[in-house]
Amino acid sequence: MKRSTVIFYTILLFLAGCSSPASDIRYYQLVTQAPITSDTTLQQPLIIAPIKVASYLNGSGLVLQQSAVEFSIARQHLWADALEQQLQRQLTEYLLLALPKQPLAAFNTAGARTLQLEIDRFYASENGQAVVSGRYTVSDLTTGTTVPFSYQVALAADGYPAMVQALSQGWQQLLQELVTALAAPAAS
Repeated sequence: MKRSTVIFYTILLFLAGCSSPASDIRYYQLVTQAPITSDTTLQQPLIIAPIKVASYLNGSGLVLQQSAVEFSIARQHLWADALEQQLQRQLTEYLLLALPKQPLAAFNTAGARTLQLEIDRFYASENGQAVVSGRYTVSDLTTGTTVPFSYQVALAADGYPAMVQALSQGWQQLLQELVTALAAPAAS
């Protein structure tokens, strides 16, 4: 009899644990400001290559740098979309708005320039800075220029919302840099 009572209470506790509300999971999306539209007429079509994001960043959790060698990935503070997809969508939308006279092209378009973007760091550091860094390459059939970038934005407060706001500001700075680079006349 005692054994059946123990089993009954064990099952009851298990079911109570399963029915308790799920942990408080929060989802985040980067926010960008509308760009200033450029009147530059760019005849050469542009291919936007898929963005490459370091694998440790491309999960669903926001990343925090705990020390020079230690990172943690949040389990309850998640990106609304995979980071790579979110950045790709926002980059394309931003360039379409900022450079409305820039024709975008498919990968097989002859004579098109290509923009490739690689993100190595996209996290909050242990010293309260949002870090966005990597490199981008603008190339055509004959030339290519790779430019490293690194932005650090101080978090305005503690917490994940402040982290996402600061990362958004760093991302916005990169988007503005890319518009400037693409609108510049190509070197001959």
